[in-house]
Amino acid sequence: MKSASAFNYLLSLSPVPLVIIGNLSGGYFTMLNAFYGLVIMIFSEGFLPENKNDNHASPLLSNLILILHPITLTACIISFIYGIHSGIISGGWIITAAISTGLNSGMAGITSAHELIHRKEKNLRVLGIWNLVLVNYGHFYIEHIKCHHKLVGTKKDPATARYGESVYHFFFRTVPQQFFSSFRIEINRLEKENISSFSIRNFVLMISLLEIFICLSLFYFFGITILIAFLLQSLIAVFLLEYTNYIEHYGLERNENDRVNATHSWQSDYLLSRFALIELSRHADHHFYASKPFYTLKSYGESPVLPSGYFGSFYTALIPQLWFKKINPIIDRMKISS
Repeated sequence: MKSASAFNYLLSLSPVPLVIIGNLSGGYFTMLNAFYGLVIMIFSEGFLPENKNDNHASPLLSNLILILHPITLTACIISFIYGIHSGIISGGWIITAAISTGLNSGMAGITSAHELIHRKEKNLRVLGIWNLVLVNYGHFYIEHIKCHHKLVGTKKDPATARYGESVYHFFFRTVPQQFFSSFRIEINRLEKENISSFSIRNFVLMISLLEIFICLSLFYFFGITILIAFLLQSLIAVFLLEYTNYIEHYGLERNENDRVNATHSWQSDYLLSRFALIELSRHADHHFYASKPFYTLKSYGESPVLPSGYFGSFYTALIPQLWFKKINPIIDRMKISS
């Protein structure tokens, strides 16, 4: 029974074969994962039930599935580069391949990276950082762990969406703010240790240089088209990450001196969001106990609940007035009751 529950998390790897088939076949096949992620996953979520029960998944199998993600993400990126370089993917199909690959990088790659960087084992954190590097977002490791989890729900947190803020405004605000926040965190840490801010001990500096090196190498060995395509899939992945950040904490506020509780994260128990995103939608428990493995997270009755799951909220969030109409009244009622 335990292993049967863990097998549900294989759904998080379901985009991988679609991406690789598309990248190695070209043409209309490059649209496979785009159609799967933007149509099938989003519109099918509402037909699947919610499940608030606690998990009984096998730790061994659950962790094995998690560890497969850095391997499969790397394979998807390599197949993407190979497909373009070999001429299998050309013309406008490069854009559809970038969308399909980027959707996987954001949905599976960054979601698993988020889980891995919270683990206590250094080798697992390194795997998570590698996933972030593949989308040019390695600084997220520092910002998320040392800023977001401490300041979530406060005005000091770049990754908390404000009440009345659209996903577009949030994206263009949070991306630079998170980068500079992570850089400040590292500078402050090094100053306390009497180490130069620009030494090799500065994680954000070193990881940024690694990302620049990878991009320059792609340009040098494969040309400008592959570099632009790689950056495009990174942009799509980062937008998915920040869309997720947006819906996870939109409009939920707390005083900086108050302890984080279950009311400071939006929750969803829709099965598709739970298993395809390895329990990311049980976000309140994650903020209670950041190092808890995903397969042990539970649902909280007092947490605000999204009207749709993480997938089902996607197009709603892209239409700000529709999003505000559905979500703001829930927040207003919470404020009145508190």
